[in-house]
Amino acid sequence: MASGLKMSAPICLVENNNQQLMVNQEAIQILEKISQPVVVVAIVGLYRTGKSYLMNRLAGQNCGFPLGSTIQSETKGIWMWCVPHPTKPKRTLVLLDTEGLGDVEKGDPKNDSWIFALAVLLSSTFVYNSMSSINYQALEQLYYVTELTELIRAKSSSNHDEIEDSTEFVSFFPDFVWTVRDFTLELKFDGRPITEDQYLENALKLIKGLGTLVATYVDTIASGSVPCLENAVTTLAQRENSAAVQKAAHHYSEQMAQRVELPTDTLQELLEVHATCEREAIAVFMEHSFKDENQEFQKELVKIIEEKKKYFLLKNEETSEKYCQDELNKISKVLLESILAGTFSVSGGHKLYMEARENVEQVYLQVPRKGVKAGDVFQRFLLSQAPTEKSILQADKALTDGEKAIAEERAKKEAAEREQELSRQKLQEQQQRMEAQEKSLKENMEQLKKKLEEEREELLKNQNIMLEHHLKVGVVSKSEGNFSRLEDSSGLITK
Repeated sequence: MASGLKMSAPICLVENNNQQLMVNQEAIQILEKISQPVVVVAIVGLYRTGKSYLMNRLAGQNCGFPLGSTIQSETKGIWMWCVPHPTKPKRTLVLLDTEGLGDVEKGDPKNDSWIFALAVLLSSTFVYNSMSSINYQALEQLYYVTELTELIRAKSSSNHDEIEDSTEFVSFFPDFVWTVRDFTLELKFDGRPITEDQYLENALKLIKGLGTLVATYVDTIASGSVPCLENAVTTLAQRENSAAVQKAAHHYSEQMAQRVELPTDTLQELLEVHATCEREAIAVFMEHSFKDENQEFQKELVKIIEEKKKYFLLKNEETSEKYCQDELNKISKVLLESILAGTFSVSGGHKLYMEARENVEQVYLQVPRKGVKAGDVFQRFLLSQAPTEKSILQADKALTDGEKAIAEERAKKEAAEREQELSRQKLQEQQQRMEAQEKSLKENMEQLKKKLEEEREELLKNQNIMLEHHLKVGVVSKSEGNFSRLEDSSGLITK
C-alpha cells in the first residue's frame, strides 16, 4: 500500500439506491493511491448469512464491515476495505463486501444481477457464501456464475469461436471459493465417506430448467450494453497507457530540468543527458504500461520526448547565444568606443586595431561555458567589424599599397577559414544528433524487446495455470452446463 495510506474502516465503493449503481469517487481516490499489487477478494451470497463477519475476519478484525443481528440487511451496494496483506508484505488486500442477494426489501431484483456481475469482474478471488448445505436455492443463486459467459463476453466480435471465448473468459474469471457456513451434515454419498471437494463436485452437476433465471437476467440489460471483457480491457489499457505516457513524459521533463544547466558547454553534453533521461522515461512507461499493442502509446511517448528534446536543444542555443552576445558586448565595449573616438585613425592605426581586436578574442575565448553558439556569435562580430577594419587599413599611411593588399588578402583568408571551421562544427553537431537518434532508437528497441519477453513469459505462465485448471476441474462453459471450483490464489482462504 502506498506510504501513509491506511484505511481504519471500510468505505462504500458502489452505492445502490435500488434505481442505479453509482461509484463513490472518494473510494476511487483511495484506490488510485495504492502503488502495490493488489489481491481483491469479493464475497457474494444471500443476505443475512454472515458475509460481513467473514470479511472482517479476513481483515484480521472483529469489526469493520457492519454486522447485524436482525433480518434486515446491513450492507447496501459494495463496500471496500483496503488493508495490508497478512502473509504477503508487498501486497495490498482489497476486501469487497456486497449486499445480500434475495433481499425482499429491494424494489427491483436486477440489482442482484449487477452487484453479482460487478463482484465477479472486480475480484481476483470470488467467495460464494451460503448456509448449512449446498441446496437447490444456493445452486439457483450460483447459477449466475455459470451463465455469466452469456451476460459477459470475452470478445467484442460476435463471430469468434465459442470454445476460444470460454478460454478467454477463464483467464479473466477470478478464483472461486464456496464457503458453506454452519455445515452439520455428514459427508457421505451412497453410503461412502467423501471429501469436501467431492461433495462440491457432486452438487455442481448439471441442473436442468434454470433458463428462466438467465432470461430474466439478460432481459434487464439494455440493448448494446452487454458487458464485454475485451472492451473493458481495451478501455483500461487506453487509460493506463495514457497515464503511463504522461508519467514518463513528466519524468523526462523533470529530470532534464534538474540535470541540465543551460547553456551546455557542448551539444554532446546535452545529448548524453537527454539519452539518460529518455532511457529512464521509457523504463517508467514500461513499468506502468498495460497491453500496449503495436506499441501505439510507446511511439506516442517517443514523439513527445522528441519534441521536448527539440525544445531543450533550441533553448540551449538561445541561452548560449544570449549569454555569448552579452559577454562579447562587455568585452568589446572598449574597442568600439576607441573606434568611435578615432583612436585607430592614425598612422599605424591598423596594427593598433588588430592588437585590440586580438585582445577581445583572447578574453572572449577565456569565458567559460559559452555553449554551442560561441563560434557563431564571434563570427558575426568579425563580419560586423570587416568594413571598419578595411576602412582603418586603407587610411593607415604607415603602410604601402602592397602591404595593404597583403593585409586585406590575409583578412579574407582568415574569414574563409573561420567560416569553414563553423561549417565543420555544424556538420559534426548534425552527425552527433544522428548518432544520438540511432542510439536512442536502439535502446528503445532493446527495452521493448525486454518488455515483450517478460510479457511472453507471463503469458506462458498464465497459460500453464489455465491448463492446470482445465486438467484439474474443467472450464466454466455453457456447452458443458456445469461449474467447477477454481483454485484460490489469494493465499487467504482454505477450502
